[in-house]
Amino acid sequence: MASDILIVDDEEDIRELVAGILSDEGHETRTAFDADSALAAVADRAPRLIFLDIWLQGSRLDGLALLDEIKTMHPNLP
Repeated sequence: MASDILIVDDEEDIRELVAGILSDEGHETRTAFDADSALAAVADRAPRLIFLDIWLQGSRLDGLALLDEIKTMHPNLP
């Protein structure tokens, strides 16, 4: 069964690599490059799973602070 997976990383190459591998396995993927784009993606549609980089260079929140924000929005999200 395909899952909606959000990949959050400030490095485009990593986002594309992970998204490509997961897409090849039949999963629907979305990507975000910083905290604001990740929060917008989660607000638009809660993913079933998030791959989250903890060092988001150039973002207003690091990955751990972003995780706290996302868990506030969706406490049951893995």
